Amino acid sequence: MKKVLSIICILLVNTFAAQGQNWFSDFHICETKDTTIAFPSIAITDSVFTWMFNDESISYNADSSVTIDTEGVYSLEIINIGEDTLSGSFSLTSDLVEYDFVVFLNTEQSLDTVVNMCLEDNPALGTSQSDFTHFWYLDGFLLDDSLSQNSLSVEAMLEEIEFNQEHYYTAEIENACGIVAAKNEVTLIVNECHCALNMPDVFTPNGDEFNNTFKPYNDHEDLAAEDIEVMCKSTDFRMEVFSQWGRHMATVNSDNNYPSWDGLNKRGKEVAEGVYFYRIMYKVNIYTLPIEKEITGFVHLYRD
Repeated sequence: MKKVLSIICILLVNTFAAQGQNWFSDFHICETKDTTIAFPSIAITDSVFTWMFNDESISYNADSSVTIDTEGVYSLEIINIGEDTLSGSFSLTSDLVEYDFVVFLNTEQSLDTVVNMCLEDNPALGTSQSDFTHFWYLDGFLLDDSLSQNSLSVEAMLEEIEFNQEHYYTAEIENACGIVAAKNEVTLIVNECHCALNMPDVFTPNGDEFNNTFKPYNDHEDLAAEDIEVMCKSTDFRMEVFSQWGRHMATVNSDNNYPSWDGLNKRGKEVAEGVYFYRIMYKVNIYTLPIEKEITGFVHLYRD
């Protein structure tokens, strides 16, 4: 009656021994040109090896190890002098070129240079490695674990970045081979290019705590109160106010700040309740390609 030998194979990758593993079970390796499956010398003394790949006999190395260069089913029979025989097979899955990946933008812009983008165009970064956990880095620092998908929206980074400043992004993935880094970094400059402003249609300069001035507000949602007037990077604001009969009432030049009208005319006197027309001139995208804009409309002024 033949006895079954208990033999453990040791996977060698780039000459570094990996954790010992029973060769009867399937396993997963990160293949390199030097990947071999070898056995301790004590286990192969005076033994005859027959290596098979997908039921076909294959050659092996002088030390009875076999070099792995293809995915498939490898089987092995060992016969020692005592005629004890061990045979079996395992399925080998290898990973090689598929984890060689880059970070890209959701546009067709070249990544060879610094990329300028508008926040309103919803810039996002991604990789082709959708099946693995991602670790995103901003300027060399690891971002929060909640951002572990294969895409990263720049809008989600507004608390971490500055407009008109270069920031670079890269990623790592975690797979069976460990942590694998992307081959590149993406350097991105983001600006608010359109900077849409909304205007209220009513204001009440009556001295209470609410709605005492007439001024634009930014249409971005979910902003903290202190951020409402700094998100939009426009400049050179100028607002003119007219009565409903066309009489010029006030001019407000506010440079980088939102223009704010307090309901006084150009002589510092309170104007009467009623409907007033306004015209606001301003610039957007001031850091890359400045564009002059103008908005007009009317507002109801109440004092009670």
